Amino acid sequence: MLAHNDVWNAIDELAARNGMSPSGLARRAGLDPTTFNKSKRFAADGRPRWPSTESIAKILKATNTTVAELFAGEPEPSHPHMAIPLIGEAHAGFESPASAPRNTVAAPTPPRIVSFPDRRHEPLYALTVVGDSMQPLYRDGDVLFISPGAEPEAGDRVVVKLSNNEVAVKVLKSIGAAGYEFHAVNPDHGDASVPASDVDWVARIVYATQ
Repeated sequence: MLAHNDVWNAIDELAARNGMSPSGLARRAGLDPTTFNKSKRFAADGRPRWPSTESIAKILKATNTTVAELFAGEPEPSHPHMAIPLIGEAHAGFESPASAPRNTVAAPTPPRIVSFPDRRHEPLYALTVVGDSMQPLYRDGDVLFISPGAEPEAGDRVVVKLSNNEVAVKVLKSIGAAGYEFHAVNPDHGDASVPASDVDWVARIVYATQ
């Protein structure tokens, strides 16, 4: 028999395995972002409150998870999805290499693994969106799946890592002998020209959880 804490802990662990907070998981499932808040888990008089079967059904569908996997804590061995390492955080961007804030990649501790159903873009890595500076394109808690092996083309949404360790989400404008030209995903940020020598890597975003 499942205890009250077992159910809520399973929801928390499901969110973590998919690189999200409980509020991000709720948003992804089409629920109110506060559905799984800790404040909702007990009534004012201290009585335990339980998540509805409808909300559980929605998060299972949104994450392609079975009931058995939810309460086992780990995906079943036969699960067809890829296990993707969540390597850090993504921010809206930089103005120029000289003036950029140092938004460094901060690997989660302990390292997280997220699930992804499409094997066409191996290898894949994941980054979680931090803050609301990329709305309405991406929101806080969304997970971006990037493929270093997918050759980016003009118009692609990409993640850019600079040699100063800044990581930013941009739209690739062009690649030339002098370097890269990027459009901003947020109108508050201007377009950017970056010398090739300042770029560690550019990876195309092939999927995003929203």
